[in-house]
Amino acid sequence: MAMDGNKSSSSDERARLRRQFMQHASAAFERMFGDRETEQLVTFTQREDRACVLGKELSGWLLEQHAAVDALVRPAENAAPRCPKCDRPGQRVSPADAALPERQLTTAAGEVTLRREQWRCATCRVAFFPSGPQTATGDGRLQSPTAAESGPASSQGFLQGSQ
Repeated sequence: MAMDGNKSSSSDERARLRRQFMQHASAAFERMFGDRETEQLVTFTQREDRACVLGKELSGWLLEQHAAVDALVRPAENAAPRCPKCDRPGQRVSPADAALPERQLTTAAGEVTLRREQWRCATCRVAFFPSGPQTATGDGRLQSPTAAESGPASSQGFLQGSQ
């Protein structure tokens, strides 16, 4: 459910996510400071390792949740994402009401699951998962102004095939 709809559903969704995050953060706190846990964390390295693991788990959860509410998770057919190679409108791979395909991504926070519709370009035979018009492929960073002026992004970072 995208958070760009009406304000009440958006604020309801945000409140739900906040409650879930607080539950995750509370569980992480207990895993760090609980009585049983404190006995196992003796050295500074053990403490640091635990804190880093817990921080990455929370970061991964935040990434997954933030990506899940993106409007490009399930774009409208009349706003089909463009092919990253030829800039023609893509075609939805599966029905609009089907379960979203999942992809595992390795991030700085660890493994996260991304759910997005898959699209394809019949001309280029490229399958892709839209991430936004301003993002460059390859490193996940914003496109430089010169790259944006040079036309469509390259196909690096997109799933290619003859689907």
